[in-house]
Amino acid sequence: MSLPTRFRLVFAGPVGAGKTTAVRALSDIVPVDTDVPISAGSAEYGDGEKTTTTVGLDYGAWKPTDEISVALIGVPGQDRFAHARQSASTPDTRILLWLRADRGSILDDAGEWLPRFADDHDRLVIAVTHCADDAIDTVRAELTETLDRYGIPHTRVLAADARDRESVMRAACVALDLPEEES
Repeated sequence: MSLPTRFRLVFAGPVGAGKTTAVRALSDIVPVDTDVPISAGSAEYGDGEKTTTTVGLDYGAWKPTDEISVALIGVPGQDRFAHARQSASTPDTRILLWLRADRGSILDDAGEWLPRFADDHDRLVIAVTHCADDAIDTVRAELTETLDRYGIPHTRVLAADARDRESVMRAACVALDLPEEES
């Protein structure tokens, strides 16, 4: 009898990038989330429809196969809740960094978030939301200097819709180095 392989997959990124939504989309269980109403208004985050923000760790679980179990952990994007991020990543954790292509700040966001995972770039995939599949090459080109600085292959930057389970699953499979057909 073989024991299941267990992974931890952290969903990180700026406020409003789609982390909580992606955990909800992929989780096989009803996820635990720590969303609270936004007090300052969502316009400051570049999303006029955002009404909540994550203040702790979101948690879900996904079993792509009978032998593989994945803990899904969403961390808050706001720096004032950075203490919640500290215990989320361990050396065997994989990271999905969520960035938005439609805000005009993707380069700044990547420059802010990638140093936070300085020792983890080989375990990191960037999921770009609000980006058409045919526009991902443009996003990769915009991020080239930053990706090269941190040694992240362009193939680890993917367009993903945080609302769509199949899309999140594809990004998760890349982050976990699983073939898509296993899921």
